[in-house]
Amino acid sequence: MLNKIMMTGRITTDLNVVTEEDYSYCKFSIAVDQPKRNGVDTVETDIFTCLAFDENAKSVSFLYSKGGQITFVGSLRKAPDNTAVIIVEELHFQNRFAVKVDVDSGQLF
Repeated sequence: MLNKIMMTGRITTDLNVVTEEDYSYCKFSIAVDQPKRNGVDTVETDIFTCLAFDENAKSVSFLYSKGGQITFVGSLRKAPDNTAVIIVEELHFQNRFAVKVDVDSGQLF
């Protein structure tokens, strides 16, 4: 079975990394515009809840901020309250060059 989803949207919440005993995570929401339909002037927007763990959580909170655009690949999961949550597995960058970041020190090279 295949459970992969690719999303691009704007971050709608503040990004904070929460550290538990064995892992860390960053929970955030993104707003994704629905495709525009012919004859309709307004575009509907969907809000999705996302979770990034460990290194992905650190990268999301370091590289992005509220209002910024993010693209990632993940999987769809059911949360304990029966809502859908997207688990971030890969971050994708939309620029023409690669930037390597040491997340712990904040150094770009």
